[in-house]
Amino acid sequence: MRPGEGATGRSVPEWLWVIAIGLIGAVVFLIPYLQTPYFYYVGDNPESFVPNWYHYGQQVLNGVWPTVESSGWYGGNYIGEAAASTWNPFFVLCWIIVAQFNSMTAAAAFVMIAHLCLLTMGTYLLAREYGAARVSSTVFAFAIPLTGFTLYYEAAGWPAGLSAFVWVTWFWWAARRFSRGASSPLLPFLLGAMAMTVGNPYAALGMIIVLAAIAIELLVNKNVRGFVQLAIVGACVGAVAVLVFFPLLGAMPVSSRQELAMIANDTFLVPGVGDLLTASAPSYLPAILNWGGQVKESLPSTYFVWFAIPLLPWLRWRTLLTSARSLISVGVVGGVYAILTFGPSNLWLFRWPIRLIEYLYLAVAVVFAVLLSKGLAKDKIRGRTMITIGLVGIGAYLSFAVRPEFYALHAVSTVLVLVFFFGALWAYRKRGWMALGIALLIGTMGIAAYQTNKIPAPGVDVTPWIVPASDINKIKAGTAEYKGTVLQLASQGLVKGTSEQDDGEVAFGNLSVLNGHESITRYSGIGFTEFTAALCMDYKGSVCPDAYRKAFAPVPGTDITLVDALRVQTLVLQDALFPNVVNSAPPRGWTRIAQSGGRTVWTRDAPLPYPGRVSWASRGVTVASSTSESATEQVKFSAPAGGGQLIFARLDWPGYSATVDGKTAEVRNGDAGLITIDVPAGEHTLSLDYETPGLRLGVTLLGGATLVVLIQTLWWWRTTRRRADATQEKDTENGVAEDASPVLTHT
Repeated sequence: MRPGEGATGRSVPEWLWVIAIGLIGAVVFLIPYLQTPYFYYVGDNPESFVPNWYHYGQQVLNGVWPTVESSGWYGGNYIGEAAASTWNPFFVLCWIIVAQFNSMTAAAAFVMIAHLCLLTMGTYLLAREYGAARVSSTVFAFAIPLTGFTLYYEAAGWPAGLSAFVWVTWFWWAARRFSRGASSPLLPFLLGAMAMTVGNPYAALGMIIVLAAIAIELLVNKNVRGFVQLAIVGACVGAVAVLVFFPLLGAMPVSSRQELAMIANDTFLVPGVGDLLTASAPSYLPAILNWGGQVKESLPSTYFVWFAIPLLPWLRWRTLLTSARSLISVGVVGGVYAILTFGPSNLWLFRWPIRLIEYLYLAVAVVFAVLLSKGLAKDKIRGRTMITIGLVGIGAYLSFAVRPEFYALHAVSTVLVLVFFFGALWAYRKRGWMALGIALLIGTMGIAAYQTNKIPAPGVDVTPWIVPASDINKIKAGTAEYKGTVLQLASQGLVKGTSEQDDGEVAFGNLSVLNGHESITRYSGIGFTEFTAALCMDYKGSVCPDAYRKAFAPVPGTDITLVDALRVQTLVLQDALFPNVVNSAPPRGWTRIAQSGGRTVWTRDAPLPYPGRVSWASRGVTVASSTSESATEQVKFSAPAGGGQLIFARLDWPGYSATVDGKTAEVRNGDAGLITIDVPAGEHTLSLDYETPGLRLGVTLLGGATLVVLIQTLWWWRTTRRRADATQEKDTENGVAEDASPVLTHT
């Protein structure tokens, strides 16, 4: 019996233990939010993901699937933004729930904590899969979600990365389980599809590495049949990538996406091997090049587990030899991720190597859990104690050396590590294995509470500390005077404080979707080159000082300006960016309706001249009516002899097609990327439709892959049942023979 199986052994069913871990995790991961409500609402969370989750949830509840939305402008190609996780069932459920929230900070916390709970359960199952005991698996299951990068980067502001990590962990467990015949191929396929549909390329990379590692383990153990079966499942999971990533490839011709395939090193977010020496120091802020040219981290991005390094002298390392063959795949995964984590900053399409450190730590945690399951050494207490103190001291000194100004933080962190660790050792000697596990869990929660309370430390430059808007009712009240399509011309760098944006006065990224008005200011990971260039607008809606001139510049070949072509009815101007403009009279046709909160608001006097999303018609063309939806529009018009031209307030995403009375018409990419169509003379009906590039192929391949896996599952089930029947029959025969032998002897 392994340590940790004792009293708990099989007294509690495994499934119930896993659920309990998830529920307890919900309480543990709530600690950062209770201390700082904005902990899970920084970076991309407020600017990109959380407002869109609210928006998607509303659409789904109204029976609309978010594919492409013309009113979303350069951020409205949702299906092209693979990271929008359009096809991920878990995220769809999250959208619906988030749509019920008024506080976006609470909504973000809910989704992030849910993912962290799933990560806890997945880590536990993975460690158990490789032979770790319950207690040691549980201890590391709670530690992994609290590692520095996972908690402070992924959970706080990069949810797509966190979700990828979560589902790759679950996929790893399912694939390894399938490889040894303990589950059907349907389980790794479904979990692999969950990982792939997150839309994060690091999920695809993770699954490739995991599959390769397990394949190597199978070949080393001469399990060729298992290798073939695993390859089939891997190919079927790979087929899901077409559904997820082909729409992104389809959008690339007009996209401003800058991730280039190259190998280079600009040292940005590249951790050093030396950072591993401080992996158990909660206050270590590594010297890593990051945003704004900073050469010191403001967050504990390379932090692993507080008790991992102190535990080194106490582990029974020789016992690892007995588990070596079963840990081959763990070693391969860990080795590959170690190479990538400490590699160049740009490796093909993957950049910022620190993103991979959590996968490395996951592999290391599995090995530690297996080792810890063998129990702790009980001899040479004094020597081991001195080594532990020395290792903790090295981490403390290096933490101080990088950021000496935070000496108090380092001192308290070091004392906490030593007290909790030696307290755990005392519990182990006095009360046994279970007491050790409980003590380590208490230490994990205590240090996490202190760490998230004190870091970021006062004076550390963390962007943004200006609190983003989060209260939907407050945002709607602050923008109630807006009407129609809103164009905001503002620079995020000029926002002076929270008061300038907490009522939605100045909103960047997708925060604008919360005010209930169509807004041109959005967030996009792919962009639309011509459109953003026309307004000198970046990926989250921040503009340059020349944006005002560009907005009122004439559209070539027409008698209207760009704001007219965009059907703008409300213009929001940042006072700090356009001081002369906002203090002058508005242009003809516009009226100033507000000037407060660092912004001035103008609205258009006259109603828009055309229905639907038609923004301009050439001389002599009359638009009778227009029926407009997110991805389609039908326009009834009449044009003079010689025909005419129509411009739509829609971006010409690849996938649009048009017909006039059923005959194909050319869709042209006009000024600023707006859809422009030449129309014939006479009265006609123009139909404009959008079909996602690659969608049909993706759905077809997904269906084919699902069919293959179902057939494979049926074959697996029949094979497994035959083997079970054969084993039972053999056991029965042996039992009959044993019963019969005394009779024969007696005879």
